[in-house]
Amino acid sequence: MMTEQLPALQILITMIAAPLCVLVRNARAAWIIAILANGFACWVAWQLLQQVLDTGVIRYALGGWAAPSGIEYYVDTLNASVLLLVSGISFVVLLYAYSSVTKAVPLTKHYLFYAAWLLCVTGLMGIVITGDAFNVFVFLEVSSLATYMLISFGDDRRALTASFRYLVLGSVGASFILIGIGFLYAATGSLNMVDLSQRIPDSESQRAVLVAFSFITMGVLIKAAVFPLHAWLPNAYTHAPVAVTAFLAGTATKVSLYVLLRFFFSIFGEQYSFGQLLLNGVLLPAAVAGFVLMSLVAIFQTDLKRMLAYSSVAQIGYIVAGFSLASQAGLTAGIVHIVNHAMVKTELKHSLHLDYTKVNPKNGKEDTIYLQALVKLGLGNRFCFSLSYFFPIGSNSPIIF
Repeated sequence: MMTEQLPALQILITMIAAPLCVLVRNARAAWIIAILANGFACWVAWQLLQQVLDTGVIRYALGGWAAPSGIEYYVDTLNASVLLLVSGISFVVLLYAYSSVTKAVPLTKHYLFYAAWLLCVTGLMGIVITGDAFNVFVFLEVSSLATYMLISFGDDRRALTASFRYLVLGSVGASFILIGIGFLYAATGSLNMVDLSQRIPDSESQRAVLVAFSFITMGVLIKAAVFPLHAWLPNAYTHAPVAVTAFLAGTATKVSLYVLLRFFFSIFGEQYSFGQLLLNGVLLPAAVAGFVLMSLVAIFQTDLKRMLAYSSVAQIGYIVAGFSLASQAGLTAGIVHIVNHAMVKTELKHSLHLDYTKVNPKNGKEDTIYLQALVKLGLGNRFCFSLSYFFPIGSNSPIIF
């Protein structure tokens, strides 16, 4: 019986744990609740992946209402893997987050921090697991609002500015996605993703479908921080608490890239997106410009967190370039690099909390201190940081070598 309810439990546990953190109003207790909830979510994701590999696609009717009338959770190999990636990264970062969070966030606000963290995880996993297009928007808003709050917990006033900028641009992206979903519903009369993929080719309102495609494309590209729509990301990653940066770097943009995959290849279809509308003519130049220009910008940064932030935008360009080829090899490369970049960039960013006070001094000698700190964090005293550079070596090659 429990096995049948795993898709619902994937979302339910972290959603319930968030208000529990607020109720206990204790820093260490909230941290333990967050770890236990994330650990359970990680276990559920692993079970779902094993079940999909053994029996095939899982379709779970929420509340017993069958699709397309009801909301459906749809689990296949791809999103089960992304669920495991998101929950696993969140769990690992949380295990080591308490000390770094204590430095950035007052103890009296820790319960709010971990509640927001759990809501963010809930939203990200909900985006991945849902088979309903409007549900994607709902969970997107849940994760986004929690993310704005997490970024604002940074110990610098600039964190508030970065959070506000992300709120403005993120709201624009979410609004575009909502408008696009509304046009899809007007054109097809359905919100179920599987049903949409079957109805779109036969829809009599192809102009509405085109408008929906345009709005959703712009919205998802903003959320994924694809160049040149990446303006929110560098400051958000730089001024947020280190644990938040490590978590978001490995999850937030990766989930948005997953949404891009789902809409372009599963709902609208490859033939419509890349054959009829020639989307690769837009995505490929943007991706190439992104990984070239953002790698160059990253080279000249003296703040390690900002350097890694621009590197993240460059790596997103590599992933989108693979997707824009609309081939099996391109998709495989893009998906593999999503996993690769999520793990490597999370490790790089999280390792900074070990000695970040030395990396980011305020004595006016930033360039010299940054280089000294990089040496200390590299081949000498910080094995985890140096290992991140070389395993796998290709992930960050544009800014390291």
